[in-house]
Amino acid sequence: MVAHAATRILLGARLGRPPERLRFTRGRWGKPAVADAPGLHFSLSHSGELALLAVARRPVGVDLELLRSGRDVERLSRRFFPCHERELVARGGRPAFARLWTRKEACVKASGGRLTEGLALPVAHAAAQATVHAPAPGGLAGPWRVADLFLPHEPEAYAGSVALLGAGPFDVAWGVWYPGAPAGSGPERRRRGVK
Repeated sequence: MVAHAATRILLGARLGRPPERLRFTRGRWGKPAVADAPGLHFSLSHSGELALLAVARRPVGVDLELLRSGRDVERLSRRFFPCHERELVARGGRPAFARLWTRKEACVKASGGRLTEGLALPVAHAAAQATVHAPAPGGLAGPWRVADLFLPHEPEAYAGSVALLGAGPFDVAWGVWYPGAPAGSGPERRRRGVK
């Protein structure tokens, strides 16, 4: 609930509209958009105690995953990932799986597609940003520019990625939303909002 309220507040501020007056539409597979704001693209993801909101001028997707135990990541990667990525998961375990998974899901969200369409995307790269191309025509419309997000909150517990439709590079600017006063904040930081 907090993530959705913060999204409405932040998008309203970006558009210069009261948050309660924003109207949302959904694409074929559920991708949300703000009605009457064609130049504003956004994506929201939440997992565990965190949420990520990406806002861009071109179609964007963001994904966040809490590294949970209990999921058989090697079995999932063997079933859905390309061969090279299966090997990365076999060597790197849960963190490697989560990193690859968030990249794939961010690409899917940027396209407004279904997750099953993106599991075969070859997203393994070592660069800060990389361009990802669909392995075969007829699937998701790409390419995508993908970057990993290094999260300020328990980075070893989460993986996060952002993808923008198209091959052009982008910069990531951070803001942190506090629904209340952040722990250890001084009197000058006791306001709700973006810090």
